[in-house]
Amino acid sequence: MGTQLAQILVEGCINGSSIALVAIGIALIWGVMGLLCFAQGEFLMIGMYVAYFMMELFGWDPLFSMPLCALVLFVIGLVIYHTMVRRVLTGPKLSQRLLTFGLSMVLANLALYFFKSDYRTIRDTDLLFHGNIQLFGLSIAANKLVPLIVCIILTLALYLFLNCTRFGKSIQAVSQDKDAAALMGVNADRAHAIAFALSCAITGAAGGILTYYYYISPTVGTTFQLFGFIAVSMGGYGSIIGAFAGGIIMGVVDIAAGFYLNTALKYLFVCIGFIIIVSFKPKGLFGR
Repeated sequence: MGTQLAQILVEGCINGSSIALVAIGIALIWGVMGLLCFAQGEFLMIGMYVAYFMMELFGWDPLFSMPLCALVLFVIGLVIYHTMVRRVLTGPKLSQRLLTFGLSMVLANLALYFFKSDYRTIRDTDLLFHGNIQLFGLSIAANKLVPLIVCIILTLALYLFLNCTRFGKSIQAVSQDKDAAALMGVNADRAHAIAFALSCAITGAAGGILTYYYYISPTVGTTFQLFGFIAVSMGGYGSIIGAFAGGIIMGVVDIAAGFYLNTALKYLFVCIGFIIIVSFKPKGLFGR
C-alpha cells in the first residue's frame, strides 16, 4: 500500500511538473506586469517543435536542445514585448488580455499551416535516457523522471534569480511599486521586457523537455494553458513557489483520481480541488 501510494505521488509530481512551469510563466508576467497572458500554451508548443526538429535534423536529445528552446523563446518574448505588449500596458485590461488571446490564435494557426495537424513524437529509443529506473522500490520511466528533475531545477534557478540577484530584485521592486522603483533608478520598461522574455524562455524550456514523453501538435498548448491558469489560481497569482505547488497538486490529484476511481473523472476532481482551495483561500495558497 505504501509503495503504491509513493508511486502515485511520484507519477503525480511528474505529471504536474510541466504544468507547473507553464503556471510559473503566467505567474511571473502577472506578478511583474499585471498582465494575464493567454499565449503561454503556444510558447510551450513552439519550444516542443524546436526540440523535435533539432532531434530530427541533427539528432540532438531534447535535454541538449532545451537551452536553445529557451533562447529562441527568450528572443521571441523580447520581440513580442517591444512590438505589441508594451503598447497596451497603459490601456484597458481587456485590451491587454485580448491582445495575448489573439496572439495565441495567430501562433496556433501558423503552426497548423506550416506543420499540419499531425501528431508527432520522439521515439523512446532515440532519447539519451529511456527504459525504467528502479528507485527505492519504485519503477519510474526514465523519460518521465528527467523532465521532473529539469522542472525542479528550472524553478529553483528562477527563484534564486529573482531573490538573490540585483536584477531579480529590481524586477520584484517593479512588481511591488513601479513608480517607487523608477525613483530608485530602476528601469521599469527593461524589467518588464526581461520578465516577459524570461516567462517565455521558461515555458519554451518546459516544452523542449516535455517532448521526452508527450506528443507534439499545434494545439498541444491549449490543455497546458488551461491547467496553468488553474495552477496559478490555486497557488496564488504572482507567487513562483505557489505556481509550482499548484501544478504539483494538480498532477497528484489527476493521477490519484484516475487510479483509485476512473480516468474519466480525473479532471472533475482536479476542478473540485481547485474550487475548494479558492473558496477558502481566494488569493491562492501562497497569494499575496
